[in-house]
Amino acid sequence: MLGPLPPLYRYAVCAVAFVGCVGTGAWLGLIFPQLASAGAGLGAGLGLVIVALLLHGHSEHRPTRVRHRLRHH
Repeated sequence: MLGPLPPLYRYAVCAVAFVGCVGTGAWLGLIFPQLASAGAGLGAGLGLVIVALLLHGHSEHRPTRVRHRLRHH
C-alpha cells in the first residue's frame, strides 16, 4: 500500500502506525481496568498486523503501460 513513497518515508509511516497502536492499547488499558495487563500487548499485536499490511506487496504493484489500439474499419 505504501509503494510510491521512498523507503525512509515508508519506514517512518510504519513506525508511527506501530507506536500509535501500542499507545492506543496502553490508553485503553488505563480506561478499561480489564485490559490493564494486556492493553499494550494487544496494541503491539495489532500494530504489527497494520505494519505488515502497509508493507505488503509494495514491490508487486508496478506501473504498467497501457497501449490502446485503434481499429480502422
